[in-house]
Amino acid sequence: MQVLPSISLRPFIRHYLFIENPVRTPIRFFSDANPGIVFCEGEMILDGEYLPPAFAYGQITHYKDLYYSGSLLIVVFRPYGLHALTGIPATELKDQFIDLSLIFKQPPARDTVDAFFCSLQQHTCSLTKATIDYIDREKGMLTLAQLQDFSGYQERQLERRFKASVGIGPAKYCNIVRTHRFLKSLQKDRKITPLVFENGYCDQSHAIKDFKKLTGLTPRNYLHENYPLASNFLSRNCTI
Repeated sequence: MQVLPSISLRPFIRHYLFIENPVRTPIRFFSDANPGIVFCEGEMILDGEYLPPAFAYGQITHYKDLYYSGSLLIVVFRPYGLHALTGIPATELKDQFIDLSLIFKQPPARDTVDAFFCSLQQHTCSLTKATIDYIDREKGMLTLAQLQDFSGYQERQLERRFKASVGIGPAKYCNIVRTHRFLKSLQKDRKITPLVFENGYCDQSHAIKDFKKLTGLTPRNYLHENYPLASNFLSRNCTI
């Protein structure tokens, strides 16, 4: 179940995601370019280690396999949202799962999350937000030259600003957006070939390569061996 945040938080938080599962379940977690904060009433295990009951994660550059059981609340931020509300450089959170008590002196309780984030000072980067919105509108099908023309910055400047607030560069973000659009298209229409060209790929092998790099699965495996709990969160029907 998804619940929208307060209106003042919607530029920074996409939604709150609630997931329940009483049985320990293997899941595949991969990037959707949105950082998050997880509250787990139960257990969550990654690489044989128990994760804290409340933790933040940044950009994920490689898919993860983990187990969870119980009740999850996931605060799904916009790509720049966690940086905007905490001031922490997004590069410092990249590929990290950090106990929330190391970020906030008094971390919010699960049932006070919305009010807590409303109380934080906001650090908005209007250029990054505008560029993110542009990429989303164009479904990730943009070149670096087009992004430079839009932003008015040279490649290095744009890359530096983007990484500070998002954690990855604009080209990587475009790739994730496009791959997720392909993924969502597969859920509606299982005929792969026409979807390849609709989503801006030059051929099927390129699309499958990007898909597998992001998810660790081929499109066929994705369709037949998994149950989506969220866009980047799959319950596995096979052994991890």
